[in-house]
Amino acid sequence: MMKQTIVRALLIAAALGILCCTAMAVTVSPDWTYKGQATVRSVSISGDGGLIAAGGDDAKTTLIGPGGAVQWQKGAAAALGAVSIAPDGSAVGAGGSDNRVYLYDVNGDLRWSTVLPTRIYGVGVADGGAYVAVGGSDDRCHLFDGTGTSAWSYMTGDDVLAVAITPDAGLIAAGSNDDRVYLFDQAGKLLWSRILFANVLAVALSPDGNYVAAGSADTKVYLYDRDGTLLWSTPTRGSVSAVSVSEGGEWIAAGSLDQNAYLFDRNGLVIWNQAIGTSVRGAAISADGTHLAFGGDDNLVRTFTVESPVQTTTVSTTVPTTTGIETGALSIASSPSGAEIYLDNRYMGITPLTLQDLAPGNYAVFLQRQGFEPWTGNVSVSAGATVTVNATLNPTAPTETTPTEAAATPFAALGAAAIAAAVLLLRRR
Repeated sequence: MMKQTIVRALLIAAALGILCCTAMAVTVSPDWTYKGQATVRSVSISGDGGLIAAGGDDAKTTLIGPGGAVQWQKGAAAALGAVSIAPDGSAVGAGGSDNRVYLYDVNGDLRWSTVLPTRIYGVGVADGGAYVAVGGSDDRCHLFDGTGTSAWSYMTGDDVLAVAITPDAGLIAAGSNDDRVYLFDQAGKLLWSRILFANVLAVALSPDGNYVAAGSADTKVYLYDRDGTLLWSTPTRGSVSAVSVSEGGEWIAAGSLDQNAYLFDRNGLVIWNQAIGTSVRGAAISADGTHLAFGGDDNLVRTFTVESPVQTTTVSTTVPTTTGIETGALSIASSPSGAEIYLDNRYMGITPLTLQDLAPGNYAVFLQRQGFEPWTGNVSVSAGATVTVNATLNPTAPTETTPTEAAATPFAALGAAAIAAAVLLLRRR
């Protein structure tokens, strides 16, 4: 027993040593802060880190320059849910509870605005303001061109809470209240979607389009490659409300309702975190990973400088729980098809359906379709494998007429006939 205890202690010490060395791979220093008048719900940073856009419950789009100097502010009719600055710093987009999308140039002049039949939750702006992605309570991901004309919209299963767009507008990502991450091309074609186990509160794309990050109410930060393969997922201690990705997916910034700001490396390891003391609603990182910005419930925009970042790919073997091989899939079909699928009491979709990126373990499956008896079963999902469920649904037995009801039928008929005869006699008189 003593030997086992010593071995465990050495393993823990070694792991902590690796983590500490990795944490020292970067030095993150506070830069400047800006205090607004209400909760800051969204922040966005230009590619070079020189400009930061912020918006929130004060209904103002604020552009902030070096040292925290306000460049301009523009008011909206209601609280803002999202802001986005083009990576080249040429345009700023915003949207909120007034159902309106705004696009400004770098000087604060309004290029265009348009009203949608929806509250705006997410905005993403491409270089030059050539395209603007929008998500809202109408369950749709929208894409507008540089004149404010709708290019396309895609219906998801619930409110679209977050969107992101690459600088060249080649890819658009969306996160929805239906627990899914979506990736589209510029023409609006769905490239893939992945289901998580809670609402997707935040999405981000690396500038090169090779990585997609997501933050979820399940407390985790997720990183996918361009093809939708899950590279890792790492938990925080609260819902992840904001994510942002640097070039090449080298660094992922995140904000959580656990009141912490985070910086992850490409392997999913937390290399820095800062207790903010309030729920973090917005997070942004510059393309080169040297500038960070966070916004939250204390009305502050906080910025940090990341000094001499270095790659930490050598630590990937120390965190095997975050690699892509740790998930499995579940393919569910029914006869007849069209049955609602519930996995551990969570609605997942309609049969036939393949559920990707499931953590290994046991799951309770429940299927239901009108006119058929419910089907239940338990399945075990293994890493790197797809489990198939083929369920046969039995028709619901027809409701039989009870003897009492059957006996009452002749009497009811006789009563109706008697009433009709009485009415006829009265008319003749």
